[in-house]
Amino acid sequence: MKYTPFIFTAIISFLLTSCSYKPSIEELKKFAAVETYPEDGYLDTVSNKKALIIVAHDDDDCAMSGTIAKLKAEGWVIKQLSFVAHKLNDGSDGHPAGIICQGNELILEDGFYRLGLDTIKYPYIPILKEQMEKQFLRKKISKALLAEINDFKPSVIFTLDNEMGTYGHPEHIFISQLVLDLFKLKGTGVQRIYQSVYTKHMQKEIIDTWLFNKMKKYGYQNPTEIAKKMYNIDGMPEPTVQVNISQFAEQKMLYLMSYPEKARKNLRKFIPYYEEFDAQTYFAVFDREFYRVVEHELNNEN
Repeated sequence: MKYTPFIFTAIISFLLTSCSYKPSIEELKKFAAVETYPEDGYLDTVSNKKALIIVAHDDDDCAMSGTIAKLKAEGWVIKQLSFVAHKLNDGSDGHPAGIICQGNELILEDGFYRLGLDTIKYPYIPILKEQMEKQFLRKKISKALLAEINDFKPSVIFTLDNEMGTYGHPEHIFISQLVLDLFKLKGTGVQRIYQSVYTKHMQKEIIDTWLFNKMKKYGYQNPTEIAKKMYNIDGMPEPTVQVNISQFAEQKMLYLMSYPEKARKNLRKFIPYYEEFDAQTYFAVFDREFYRVVEHELNNEN
């Protein structure tokens, strides 16, 4: 096909316009929470300033990373455990030391935690709870987790929620449920679990709409709708507290951008347009992080 100068110019113009598209602030705001919850006051009262993040994959902590940056600035010692750590540009695991976490140590040195993972085509698709018990090596993981908890002695643990796992990923749900089960045991010293969740509005705009369209565009199955039907739920649990993270915008953005491209590509599905704005602008819109807080039953006994 022979291109005329006019057609050629039009094609170049279209490509440049497409590549340079930048969403407006108003477009960004539609994803932000419209709800308000009580400000968390507990973390300011804790004397044992140790927090343990326990997630399936090291990028699962992104929605809580502003809070973690805040705690670090207030003298907390932070440690993260995960099944999977992304490789950085220098070939190392985890994040550059000093950004937020004190390290990014894996729960299991051999990395073997789920049966049949090498043959599962879509490991993010929800499965029945009974299947989780058959696929995941609960005893092995529990032993390793308890050893880490008893050694580090945190006062609080941060995880994802154990009902939806943000969008239905079975690894998210399993590890968060396991942490909750271990939390109920006596003697761990952990006082509260902070489960990172979105508000209902954020779920509707980010998970049910933004993520759904992304999955559909690339031909992937939609795990969210499967999870809702399978577990008979309407989404993540409702938050009980919020944490203002606007003063830690730079630290959170640095953390998000420290991931390699493969991980950042995945983050785009859950954190809309974060690479298109500077930290202060972006986190003036997303200035809060939300949690369902689970208190130890022993604290509620008379």
